[in-house]
Formats: sequence, C-alpha cells, structure tokens
Amino acid sequence: MNKNLLTRIFIDLLIIITVLNGWWFFALPLALIGAWLFPYFVELIVAGIGYDSLFGFVPGMGAWGYAGTIVSIVLFAGIVGAKRWVR
Repeated sequence: MNKNLLTRIFIDLLIIITVLNGWWFFALPLALIGAWLFPYFVELIVAGIGYDSLFGFVPGMGAWGYAGTIVSIVLFAGIVGAKRWVR
C-alpha cells in the first residue's frame, strides 16, 4: 500500500468515529483536509448524510434536519472550485 492510500483510510476512519459519536464539528475539518488532499473525496458528502441519518432526521426539525448534508455538499463544491482556481 502506498502512503496516500493509508492516509486516506486513516482520515476515513477518523471521520467515521467522529460522526458516530456526533462530533460533526470535528469531522468537518477532517473531511475538508481530505477533500483538499485527495481528488473525488466524496466521503465528505457521505459523512454529512450519515450524520443527518443518525442525528438530524427528527420530526419537527425542518431544514435543520438536513444541515449536515447541505453543509457537506456546499463545502465539497467550494473545495473543488477552490482547487481548480488555486492550482
């Protein structure tokens, strides 16, 4: 295994642990780092959907129930655009 694959797996494991514990504000910076370092880091979007599935889909929350998904998609698109602009 090469170094990039091990780094990606390590970041993914940390994201899984933080999302399962409900620490979205710790998972988000990890996912942003992963999205900046690796192409097609869709784990950011999967983490947002997973967080919402575990903690956000409560009746009566309205749009706040989808906050993790919305934030992850917006940040993923922003990182992809920033990578094209900077590189």
